[in-house]
Amino acid sequence: MDQIELRVRIRLLMASGALPPGPPLADKILSAQVARLARIVIGRVTRGPCLICDEPSPTVSYTYADRKVVRVHAACDALWQQQAT
Repeated sequence: MDQIELRVRIRLLMASGALPPGPPLADKILSAQVARLARIVIGRVTRGPCLICDEPSPTVSYTYADRKVVRVHAACDALWQQQAT
């Protein structure tokens, strides 16, 4: 997929709710209990493909307070964060 196709896919995933509007942000976490549940992992993530491009071996994993997990490649993550702003 090229960048244009990835950006379109990101917008569609965000519109459907499959992809949150952005990564979990520490300044938006309301309580210490929620803060313990939200986390970011950077490195080789082995479970499942990238949510955005559907290719294997995503490198970033976001876990939200509601336990939703988003696994993406660093490049896909950068495009997602650009779309979220």
